[in-house]
Amino acid sequence: MEMVQAYFNGGLSSMATIYDWPFFAMLTAWLSQLSDLPIELSANILNSVLFVVFTDALLLISHRLLPNLRQVGIAAVLILSFYSINDYRDFLIRDIGYWAFCSLALYQLIRYQVEPKLKTALHWQVSALIAILFRVEGIILLLLMPFFALSSCQLKSSLRELVRLHSLNLMIGFVLTIAALSLTEWFNAFDKVSDYLTYLNTEALQLKLDERLNVMEKHILSPFSADYSALILFSGLSVMLLYKLLAGVSGYYGLIWLVALKTTTSVPAQRYRKLLWGFLAVNILILLAFLFRQYFVVTRYCVMAIVGLFLLILPKMTQAIEAAWLNRRHRLFAFFAFLVFAGFVDAYHTTNSKSYIKDTAIWAQQNLNQNSLIATDDEFIQYYFKRNHDQQIIYRARGFKNIERFDYLIRVEKKGAKTLAQLYGVTTAEIVFELHNRRGNKATIYKIDHHADAD
Repeated sequence: MEMVQAYFNGGLSSMATIYDWPFFAMLTAWLSQLSDLPIELSANILNSVLFVVFTDALLLISHRLLPNLRQVGIAAVLILSFYSINDYRDFLIRDIGYWAFCSLALYQLIRYQVEPKLKTALHWQVSALIAILFRVEGIILLLLMPFFALSSCQLKSSLRELVRLHSLNLMIGFVLTIAALSLTEWFNAFDKVSDYLTYLNTEALQLKLDERLNVMEKHILSPFSADYSALILFSGLSVMLLYKLLAGVSGYYGLIWLVALKTTTSVPAQRYRKLLWGFLAVNILILLAFLFRQYFVVTRYCVMAIVGLFLLILPKMTQAIEAAWLNRRHRLFAFFAFLVFAGFVDAYHTTNSKSYIKDTAIWAQQNLNQNSLIATDDEFIQYYFKRNHDQQIIYRARGFKNIERFDYLIRVEKKGAKTLAQLYGVTTAEIVFELHNRRGNKATIYKIDHHADAD
């Protein structure tokens, strides 16, 4: 939302100072200008449309993977109940657009394997290019996925098909090269590509790795384990990524798949299975590149890999549920239905809405004394507090050294987060206002009793 406001105030150059890949913010700004709607409502409308495109794309893929409409109907229920999708439906993030058009691009590649026509190839490229406008790492999918789509072709025909699958990209690349000489403002606004070139700087990556290994050897590991610091670091990060992927599929669907392995015959070989494995592999490659450069990864970045894994196990799940129904195995069908329903309820109950943060910031804006010194360590609180309001709020992403100097502190605290006493040694703060979401995360306004020098 800050980027949209920056676009209204100073155009592309102002947006680039906040973040240098602003397509979703630009779409929101254009919709707000055309419709005269508030920017947040415009973003919500865009998000809803993109979410529908995302789920529809997964249904289209399911229709290609599954043998009959009954199983497609079962797949629709599984998709709409899928925790990893529903978890972000209330977020205003560009990722939903990326997921939607990545899924559409995968569907078009599946179509191309059946109908190798120029029209289908163009549909694949347009979908992938739009995905790139939302997240720049889509470039990797655009470049690598055609190789998996053509893996069964002979070399001569593969080269011909590869050119067809990249025909539009080649033309756009040529046009962009020419345009780069005159459209400097646009290229500065979309300068995120240059950040990704740092992944090729092996010297800088090695230096960063050495720093982290040095910390592990000196402060975490015993002297006897220091020689294995690199192994421990890489294996730990890899296990963390694997856990996020498996947890993303959800225990409910994992249990359905495990039961399906025991109760059904093998699924017929699919012509699209190599492509799905390729989609999963490319997304894991993207995640590994990020993981071993930044040394963290969040579930939101894993959604496309989770979707790839889900699509691979989907035929087995739908076959098992259908067989339980057709063979009148009522207990087994009831067990499957219970797991799907439990997953749906769990997804609905724990969806991570940020409305409690917004409402807390607005309450503070309207109710706290205007002469008070107010601090926060959360960027969402800062944004909603400052919007259409002149009152000062001091924001420090990494917290404060002398919190006692402020009158109020507004914090967003996840379940199990450190207390004020643990963070700042403050034991006499009074809770003025507090809101929770369904997960137990909360936004709290604390009144600080003691004052010291400014941070």
